Amino acid sequence: MNRNRRRIAIVGAGIVGVTLAWHLARRGAAVTLIDGGQPGSGCTGRAFGWLNVAHGQPEPLRALRHLATHEWRRLQRELGERLEIDWCGALTWTSDPADAERLVRDHAAAGYDVRLMERDELAAREPNLIALPEVAAFSPLEGGIDAGAMTAVIAQAACQAGATARFDCAAEGLKTAGGRVTGVRTAQGTVAADAVVLAAGTATPALAMGLGPVLPVEASPALLLRFHAPRRLIHTILNGPAVEMRDGGPGELRAAEDFGPSADADAIARETLAAIGRTLRGAEDVTVASAQVGQRPMPADGLPIIGFMPQVEGLYIAAMQAAVILAPTVARMMTAELLDDIPVAMLEELRPGRAAA
Repeated sequence: MNRNRRRIAIVGAGIVGVTLAWHLARRGAAVTLIDGGQPGSGCTGRAFGWLNVAHGQPEPLRALRHLATHEWRRLQRELGERLEIDWCGALTWTSDPADAERLVRDHAAAGYDVRLMERDELAAREPNLIALPEVAAFSPLEGGIDAGAMTAVIAQAACQAGATARFDCAAEGLKTAGGRVTGVRTAQGTVAADAVVLAAGTATPALAMGLGPVLPVEASPALLLRFHAPRRLIHTILNGPAVEMRDGGPGELRAAEDFGPSADADAIARETLAAIGRTLRGAEDVTVASAQVGQRPMPADGLPIIGFMPQVEGLYIAAMQAAVILAPTVARMMTAELLDDIPVAMLEELRPGRAAA
């Protein structure tokens, strides 16, 4: 079989699923993208959308995230003006200046572009900051996206490249025969496939149940807050002790907050609005627009689960937190594994089989 003409069904039209569909379709694979809703309507559409490299991450996640902003830039070049990214940079600080200094040292050791920015330069860059820190870590290569909107754009590009869309069409289970996957059962019939990729977020373990090791993936809720802002108040992504926020486009400010089991989204929105008022000059007219909880798929050890299931031929898993950041990187690697039979060394420690171990 010409592997580039393989029939590949992707369950999940979040950011990872649609980016993988685009790569595969461009290579000539017969791709069917399946989702019970519309592209980006699940957890992806509730993501904060900060394209960054976090320090203190274990390998190989750190290595993957180190590639993230470069791969997003590559994807933007390939898709052109359709992919809008605000490469505004990011400022990170805490109440202890040593934390910013440590972050800069860690990233510098890994070859990532982060530098210290002192108070005078901070004041020039972010004149609306009320309490300027002594120093902050500035990451000029980082940026922000509307993850839901970008997912829709990439899905459209995948379809233009030849992928078939089955949206508003829930996957109900997988079909197997002779130790290999043969398709996906949906509410609208069976989609035959030579390989199936499960990129369905928190639904992935249930769809893979009984077909290999139990996938240790739980829902990790996070809150995306949108605010009406009559004018642009900040120029970089701000990650400070009081609030994590970024400009969300004309008339909008976005913030991200943790969300516990007994948390009240509306109460957190009000508290965050108050924090914005204490943090920024000119925020008197900012009002709450929405508060949305996203259920992120969180593997038990925090590392992505990527690769073929060991017991069922043709079943491929893609489950990860920080999917918005990692999507272009892992989609390119997954394409090589699915179409070229090239195992990617950087993914070897992330295989589904580690759950059995």
